[in-house]
Parts: sequence; C-alpha cells; structure tokens
Amino acid sequence: MRYLLPLILIAASIGLFVAYTNPTYQVRIKALKEQQQSYDDALNKSQELKRLRDQLLSKYNTFSADDKSKLEDLLPDNVDNIRLVIDINNVAARHTLAVKSLQIGETTSGKTVRNAAAVGASGSAIGSVELGFTVSANYEQFLAFLYDLEHSLRLIDVEKISFSASPTGINDYNLTIRTYWLH
Repeated sequence: MRYLLPLILIAASIGLFVAYTNPTYQVRIKALKEQQQSYDDALNKSQELKRLRDQLLSKYNTFSADDKSKLEDLLPDNVDNIRLVIDINNVAARHTLAVKSLQIGETTSGKTVRNAAAVGASGSAIGSVELGFTVSANYEQFLAFLYDLEHSLRLIDVEKISFSASPTGINDYNLTIRTYWLH
C-alpha cells in the first residue's frame, strides 16, 4: 500500500500530462508559431517595400528640379482651389478674357473606390474637384482659350460647356471642369 499510492499519483500525473497538459501546450505552441510566421511575413514584406521605396526615391532624385515642378503642376499632392483659379484666370488673361461666376462644386476623395494603386488613409490614390465658371468671348478667342487650357500642365477634364449667343458676337460660355490631386 505504501508503494501503491505514489504509483497511482505518478500514473495519474502522467495521464493528466498526456491527456490535457501536452495537447494544450501543443495548441498554444502551434498558435504562437503561426503568429511568428505572420510576423516574419510582415517583416519580409516591409523590407521589400522599403527596398522598392528606396529604388523609387533614388529614381525620383534623378529628376531635375524643373521636371519635379512640372510633375507637381500636373498632379499636385493637395487640393489648392485658389491656385487652380489663379491658373485658369492666367490662361484667360492671355486671351484678354475674364473669369466670372466662379463656383467650386463637388469635391470627391474617392473613398468609395479602392484600387491597387491606392495610397493614403482614405485608400484612394486621387481626389478631384469640380469648378464652374463663365467667360465672355467671341468664338475664336474661346477656342484659343480652350486650346491653352487643354495644353496647360494642370490635369483638367472639361465636363460641360454651354453658351448663350449674342448678336454682338461676344458669347457667354459656361464651363464645368474637373481637376485632380494625389492623396
């Protein structure tokens, strides 16, 4: 009897270890290994992204300051409605036109659209703003204005044009344009 109780307790502890403790540890170990693997994958991905960022940054640094300025004019990194209005007014002034009835319309950030090139917190690469205005000009002046607007560095889509004719030949042209910026 003296030897039986310790043998029963040893057998019970071995049984408890085999039936409960060891499987529990194995499940926890497996979960921790999976978590470690996901962390290793994330670390490898971050290092790959860092290498790609460094490559793109070195390529970007080879651009001249003039080219960087043109790139910023083409697709700015923020919405600057005042600068946009000044740019359009400058194009109009080259043709002795005046921008009237300025209306800043719908601004979209593209939060509902998710694409592979998405950047920033919103998940979208670009945002846009709509701008409406009126110019009074004859047809030739208006065509020259549109040509210069089309060939400006700023990325602009003309979405709507309407006009009211006048017997004097100076018509009122109402334009709605959309321009874009990076997030």
